[in-house]
Amino acid sequence: MILRSDRRGSSTALGYVLSLGIAAVLISGLIVAGGGLMESQRDQSARTELEVIGQTLAEEVTSAGRLADCPSCELRLRVDLPSRVAGGSYLIEVTDTADAGIHRLVLNTSVTGVTIRVRFRSRLPVAETSLAGGPVVIVYDSGTLEVRDAE
Repeated sequence: MILRSDRRGSSTALGYVLSLGIAAVLISGLIVAGGGLMESQRDQSARTELEVIGQTLAEEVTSAGRLADCPSCELRLRVDLPSRVAGGSYLIEVTDTADAGIHRLVLNTSVTGVTIRVRFRSRLPVAETSLAGGPVVIVYDSGTLEVRDAE
């Protein structure tokens, strides 16, 4: 009996190994493509959330400026902002621009690296500050508006 000419057993095993290899390559490709899609969706979600938060805070600071229209007035306005964006924390910076009466909010998150800038106008001076995202308080005292952490 000569077994060298019998090749029936090798074709079944070889077909099985090739099928497993092809399936592994296809599944890996789907995982890599899906991971890139999820990253893009997270960036877009963070951008949208930061834009909404920035516009909300800018409107509240502008409204606080209209409410506090006398030098001896005191105002404390709480604004409930979310503490997290796209699964991570974010920072809020209030800065002044070269244009008189125009200020800028800069919101950024280190999780996705997204940064949003929102310009707003205020009749009153706004103190420059930097704080973590979350609930804030807009305080008017001594002629200046200031955004602070809610305590």
